[in-house]
Amino acid sequence: MPRRLPVHIPQTADELTTGWLTEALRGSASDVGVPDAEVIAFKTGEPGAGVGFSGLTVRVDLTWEPADPALPETVLAKFPTDIANNRGLVESEGTYDREFDFYERFSEGFPTRIPRLLYAVRDPGRAWSSMDRQFRILNRVPDWVARLIGRYSHKMVRPTKRRFAMLLEYVDGARVTPLDEIPPEADLQAILGAQALFHAHWWWSPVLHDEAPFAWRTCSQVPHILNGGYAVHRDPVVAQYPQYLTPTVMRFADWVDANLTAVVDHLNDKMAFLHGDARSDNMLFTGSDSGEASGGGLVLIDFGMVSSGRPAWDVGYLLSSTIPPGPSARSELVRLSADYHARLVAAGVTDHPLEQFHNDVDLCLCVQIHRMILTAAIFVGEGYGDATLAELWMQKIIDQLPEEFPVVGQVG
Repeated sequence: MPRRLPVHIPQTADELTTGWLTEALRGSASDVGVPDAEVIAFKTGEPGAGVGFSGLTVRVDLTWEPADPALPETVLAKFPTDIANNRGLVESEGTYDREFDFYERFSEGFPTRIPRLLYAVRDPGRAWSSMDRQFRILNRVPDWVARLIGRYSHKMVRPTKRRFAMLLEYVDGARVTPLDEIPPEADLQAILGAQALFHAHWWWSPVLHDEAPFAWRTCSQVPHILNGGYAVHRDPVVAQYPQYLTPTVMRFADWVDANLTAVVDHLNDKMAFLHGDARSDNMLFTGSDSGEASGGGLVLIDFGMVSSGRPAWDVGYLLSSTIPPGPSARSELVRLSADYHARLVAAGVTDHPLEQFHNDVDLCLCVQIHRMILTAAIFVGEGYGDATLAELWMQKIIDQLPEEFPVVGQVG
């Protein structure tokens, strides 16, 4: 079994110390020409935006000696969530390792602005070959075992004792649109433009076959276990949300469940570098407006679901969570998807037809309805006033769904 590193790694704001912050930020101090500077005091607080179930994010205001305007006055500290149920589930999807791997490998020169990595440390984990072997076994278990695991996943998927800590640049004065609000058109256009840029940057790149972080799949490592969870939780969740999960909507969710492995395999084609969790509250905007549609003013955050796959995953994920419900939702989805595709082509991608892309976006919408049923049943927290993430998200998706099932594979 991997051993813990023989160093102190804080896991909450209460475990932070001036000594640890000084050592962690020593490289940043050296970069600005003050290598002997020390953190002599600090104050912690809420980061200012965001609701989540996968981690703890803390704003840390620093006092340096000697003081220097080039030293960071504030940093963002990230730790694993302290909710055991959620931590076990997100660790099973590699969330913490994915974000660490992304920052350590791709943060320099990323086509869109991201917070600068100041420090990262984590205990060693299992070898990927061991995890991959486990996933293969789980995807072959009998249906009754998959249902058993699906029913008790919150108890069976236990969190590890690994420690993770990351210090990032704090983006001061940024605004964000939470899931219970609707972002303005200019913000959506800026995000779509940024997605097109980084999708095109690594289009069919050999790097997408590297183990870290791209061995982790876009949708799920264990679709068969999701089938089991869906079989157990479907009817109780439908009974909880009958106003949203109508027979028409469930027709799509049930279709995805019946074809889930094939759908996941299709969406996981290693075409593009994906953010993976492209919600509006993972997109910060600096300045008084959103900037130009190419992404000016935009800062991408939270790379815990970074992966490779079909670009429709990022676009469908974003639009399914941001287009308001109503009779025009479907036409807005089609319009904004076409806007993204035009930018992808302008960035140099000419081998991904618009018809195929629209089809793949529809696949993502169907998958999202399936996922929201499991999210409503399993995850703890992620509340927005009187509503949950699943409730807010599913009511947006249902008005975007197509009339007929999309194709699993190549269109035409």
